[in-house]
Formats: sequence, structure tokens, C-alpha cells
Amino acid sequence: MTPWDLSQSVERYFAERHAHLASSGDRTQDGRQFIWCGEVFDYLTEGLTERLAAIGITFSQTFPGPFRLLDEEQRANGQHIRRFWTTALQHGCPVAKLCTSFVHRHDQVTLPELPHVQAYPPDHPILDTEEPA
Repeated sequence: MTPWDLSQSVERYFAERHAHLASSGDRTQDGRQFIWCGEVFDYLTEGLTERLAAIGITFSQTFPGPFRLLDEEQRANGQHIRRFWTTALQHGCPVAKLCTSFVHRHDQVTLPELPHVQAYPPDHPILDTEEPA
């Protein structure tokens, strides 16, 4: 599996989970209520680890990875972008470094856009993603 294939698989999973949200975006179609945007993000990621494990993909750290303050950016429009990093392993061998971008607003439960996953080759010379800040 290539890094691009993996990022696309994760984004498709987010879209599948998103399809189970009510049109308001603050609850699931079966009534599970969210009170802040982080709960929506958690909902979108629930079950992903298990699905990918079925095809031999695991992560060096729990998906989506640890949050570090240096990986948050605030936009002028009030949106925040948090970036979570982890390394994907296929049968124990690194196959990709993943950066999951979670766009949100602190004053809204709903997400302005689905999380985006950028994948890099496992040996890509990006900042050290496994060390806490």
C-alpha cells in the first residue's frame, strides 16, 4: 500500500462515518449528541484502527497521533487547524508518515470540513513527528 493509497483509505473512512451524521452535524442519525467539535472528530475516527488492522495496517502511536501545541494554527476567520502525526506500519514495517489535519472552530460543534490526511513516505525528511514537544 502506498502512502497515497493509505491517505485515501482514511479519508474515505471519514466520509463513510460523516454520512451517519444528521444534517445538523452535531449528532448522529441515530441520536448520539455531540457537545463539542472534538467529539465529532473522535466519532469520525472511531473504528478506523480496527478496519485497517484487518488489512495489516497498524500505527506507531494511536491514530490520529499525539497533539502538540506547535502543530496548531489559527486562521483569521476563527478556524483552528490541529495536525496530528503518526507513522503507519504494514505488518510492522513503516509505510507512511500521516498528518491528519482537523479543521474546527471553538465556538461550533460542527466541523467546517472533513479532516484531511496527507501522507509522506516513511523516510521523508519532515520534522520529527514521533517526539512530543
